[in-house]
Amino acid sequence: MQLDSFTVLVAGCTFLIFLGLTYIYFWVRDRSTPALLWWGIPLILGGAALTLYARPTWEFDYLSISLGNAVRMLAIGCLWEGLRVFHERKPLLWPLAVAVSGWMVLCLMPGFADHLLSRVVVASLINGTLCFLAAHELWRGREEVLQSRTPLIAVFVSFGTIMLLRAALAGVTPFPFGAQAVDPIWLGGFMLAAFVHSTFAAFLFISLIRERREATQRTFAMSDPLTGLMNRRAFTAQAERSARRRGHQPVSLLVLDIDRFKSVNDRFGHETGDRMLAAFAAVAEASVRPTDQLFRMGGEEFCFVLPDTNQRGAIEIAERIRKGFELIEIASPKGNAQSSVSVGVASADHTVDLELLLAAADAAVYEAKARGRNRVVLAEPGTIPRPALTETEFPERRRA
Repeated sequence: MQLDSFTVLVAGCTFLIFLGLTYIYFWVRDRSTPALLWWGIPLILGGAALTLYARPTWEFDYLSISLGNAVRMLAIGCLWEGLRVFHERKPLLWPLAVAVSGWMVLCLMPGFADHLLSRVVVASLINGTLCFLAAHELWRGREEVLQSRTPLIAVFVSFGTIMLLRAALAGVTPFPFGAQAVDPIWLGGFMLAAFVHSTFAAFLFISLIRERREATQRTFAMSDPLTGLMNRRAFTAQAERSARRRGHQPVSLLVLDIDRFKSVNDRFGHETGDRMLAAFAAVAEASVRPTDQLFRMGGEEFCFVLPDTNQRGAIEIAERIRKGFELIEIASPKGNAQSSVSVGVASADHTVDLELLLAAADAAVYEAKARGRNRVVLAEPGTIPRPALTETEFPERRRA
């Protein structure tokens, strides 16, 4: 069955323009995502530029050759720039400007403008390069886990590869894939490939934004707005994940309680108390490793989970936090506010339920308060249960 290239062209262009207008509509309603504008405009431009192929003499028309290709290059480049904006990087406009203006200058040269093979090769190399730049931009931001990232990389790599193949085979394939005589089947197939890649990319862009917003909402629900640390809800979720894992790596947990915090609030005011909590969080974050997990459990109580940390290492971290916070002074109209912190430490040489470790460290911090505050106290070993032994770990049980 022969593809009706004109029908494919009209339908595809209309759909791309509609998608672009939809993106701009979403951007107008929510200006917090400027990438929508960067992605909406090129969809409109690309769809409009492809309509130039509907002109009766487009094969020899300077408008289709120079301006049409320039607009398509600009459209792909804007998708790349939009990905930079999405990843909170500044747009890098000069490579795009060089590519588009360079193409326009070349098209003013009769030897180039009249040589279809040269035009196909150069345009394909520029478009392919822009596609691979977009894929690279997505790859650079892979630390932010978004499920749509990988398929979107595949879309750009796929179309970039098609462009490179087009450049390599331009001398032996029909236009628009190559520089031989126009073939309606090849024209329809090429247009269909362009529209399919554009459509997949458009939907994956929306998916990227949705996934990021969902992740932001989860982070907001799991974080304490005052200190920026994770909250009690996040600790519960972490405890549930930890309960599903079993291993022999040591783990330690600190419970930290700011001493006489109510007196600070009563004497200096709640605003000063809030600043003291934020200052404590800053001292704590500067005293731990990136892998350690810091939680504000509520009020002036904090809990820090220290994976792969034995008792000695946990005590060193606790003392570092205690000594660092002891030096903090919070200025206020009523004078400088100071406080200290009591710390309970519970450690295990195996994976253990974090709620049980929390209870042991909590008892230790009460002991620290009873001993005069501003100190680190270890939990009693008997308060930290060991995991049940399994037949796999102790095969001699089967022989008993």
